[in-house]
Amino acid sequence: MTLMPISGEVVPATLADWVQAHDVDRMTRYRELLDFYEGRQWDRRRRAGETQLTINYARALVRKAASYVFPEPVVFTVPPVDGVSPEQARRAETALNDLAAEQDLHGLDTQTLIDASVLGDGAFKVTWDRDAGRPLVVSVDPATLWAWSAPDNVRAVRRVVQLYTLPAEEASDLFGVDVGAGPGAVRVVEDWTAERVRFEVAGVIVRDEPNPYGWIPYVIFPNIAKPHSLWGESDLADLLDVCRELNRRMTVISRILQVSGNPIVVLENVTGSDGIRADEGAVWELPEDSKAYLLDMLSGGGVRLHIDYVELLYRALYDLAETPRSAFGDSGRNLSGTALEVEIQPLVQKVQRKRRVWDSVYRRRNRMLLDLMERFGGMDFGGVRRTGVIWGPILPSDREALVRSETALVHAGIHSRRTAMTLLGDAEPDAEWSRVLEEREALGEEGAALTP
Repeated sequence: MTLMPISGEVVPATLADWVQAHDVDRMTRYRELLDFYEGRQWDRRRRAGETQLTINYARALVRKAASYVFPEPVVFTVPPVDGVSPEQARRAETALNDLAAEQDLHGLDTQTLIDASVLGDGAFKVTWDRDAGRPLVVSVDPATLWAWSAPDNVRAVRRVVQLYTLPAEEASDLFGVDVGAGPGAVRVVEDWTAERVRFEVAGVIVRDEPNPYGWIPYVIFPNIAKPHSLWGESDLADLLDVCRELNRRMTVISRILQVSGNPIVVLENVTGSDGIRADEGAVWELPEDSKAYLLDMLSGGGVRLHIDYVELLYRALYDLAETPRSAFGDSGRNLSGTALEVEIQPLVQKVQRKRRVWDSVYRRRNRMLLDLMERFGGMDFGGVRRTGVIWGPILPSDREALVRSETALVHAGIHSRRTAMTLLGDAEPDAEWSRVLEEREALGEEGAALTP
């Protein structure tokens, strides 16, 4: 079979073979970063009887940052726009938040954030589930994706190809084709453009049809954007060498302590060592002019040098990860609230950068979800596609102080009640304000009826 790839050359191969020949460096980098995150951090095999400690700060730091980015589920809002009634905007808000709760998108987003922080890239796929009658959001492994964008705009994705494997029987049921019997897996390729979509199963094109959505159903985003590139950079990029060196130094200290706990007997002017053991209560009989002693590897402060070096490595690790020790609940000294906020400010800035990336992810993903629910689900949102995100506080905050602050701003006419409700975390401020007005009206009528 002959395929015409994006670059224009003719390649005599299946689509699966063709895409696997592209972005080889990116796929190799993914495998190396994932191995490092999972604890395979030594660059050589362990010899028999050798100790190799792995202090997996890579995993701890990535998870710590994710817990600060998503301390609680986000809330989606639909700001009022021309041509959209408040009822339609409220309906769109409710549909998005209900879908997020129903499909546990908070948990999915947290795991995708961790994946993107490790690999450098993240992706979602948004499609319409005909059986359930609702949109479906799934996280996609970027190692299964190849994408091409416009030459003058890397963010304008023109084509996305996804390659994955399925059991032969499952692929036959899903696509309605015979791919042969047996328990083996077959390769499945989805090739998406805004105009067309085609599916290749076991090297055979089984579908080639117009794209039913009119857009590519993938949201691909970088963890840390690189200039002029669709793909991003991992949070581990600057930590690899420091983590490896920390493992080596901690292993050296472990070996020194292990040897010191099992002391080495040094003999001088002795031809044999039979009967000489460093046991409790042992009596040694040595020849004349000979000497025996225990080798003390802790004398002279040598271990202190290793410990000081480890402390320097820790400092470099925290600085490069922008995650101070205080983020783990222990700053090592007593600090005031203001001083603690200043110390943890690098982590706050890192979280804010990540949230700006996810603001874009949510805008694109919500646009797809609203479009699917209107076109295939029969819901009426007035064509609204613009959404906002309400994030939880990065650091623990005093809710009582926030309530007092918003009350003062509302009374001063600086904030509206809707804005105050939104900042206080209300998922449906318009609906809540309507209930407040209804309650006031009911109380007013009741008070008038009780007046003599």
